[in-house]
Amino acid sequence: MATLMWWLIPIGATVLAVGFVMLRGRPTKPTAARDSMENLQRMQQAMERPLPSNRRPSNGPSRGTPTGDGS
Repeated sequence: MATLMWWLIPIGATVLAVGFVMLRGRPTKPTAARDSMENLQRMQQAMERPLPSNRRPSNGPSRGTPTGDGS
């Protein structure tokens, strides 16, 4: 019987820890439907914007590249 009691302590602590993590890990619900719709509209607007080009400027060396003058 004493062995069973010693096993209940870590099992109980594990169950409590898992329950705590599940409760704390839930995503928060939006406060109102209007907030949720505004977030959706902002995301859609961001997805419609064009991506910035990866091209480097052609006027001079970019930052971090050596200039070739030995300095």
